Amino acid sequence: MQYVKIKRTAAVGSLVLLAINLSLTLYPYLEHRFQVTYFGVAVEYIVVPFLFVFIIFIIWCGAHIYIKKMEMYRTEFLAERILNPYGVYAIGPFEEMLYRTMTIPTLEASYVSMPDGKEKHEVKKKLDLAKKWVDLGYIPKEDFPKHLKKYYLTKKQNRL
Repeated sequence: MQYVKIKRTAAVGSLVLLAINLSLTLYPYLEHRFQVTYFGVAVEYIVVPFLFVFIIFIIWCGAHIYIKKMEMYRTEFLAERILNPYGVYAIGPFEEMLYRTMTIPTLEASYVSMPDGKEKHEVKKKLDLAKKWVDLGYIPKEDFPKHLKKYYLTKKQNRL
């Protein structure tokens, strides 16, 4: 976890240092064009910050296209979600053991002791659903309620 945090912070720091370096490197090539003064402020003092913002914007647009549109790093993002203990759809080992040792036997016992009727049918459906999820190791997208489907893996695929 610390490695991932450092990796993400270092990437932003490297981006800032790269943009500063490029801004200061490009400034001498553009310096002769900005020898004008407007409203008592020399334009040359605004060039380096403008170059910095422009370079950051260009790099950000390139990264957005590379990651979102071309779907680079898709498998890494999916792996992070699968290994994420707070994931919505994945059933962790402790959760699976809880279902196998407590929830499913409790549902089975209540199903056996219930009188025939609509409630017994509902308990049987939920019991079968819980067994299916535990056997799969995750909750399939089709079993998610509509308001939770936005938390599923991606729009294009169901599972790795």
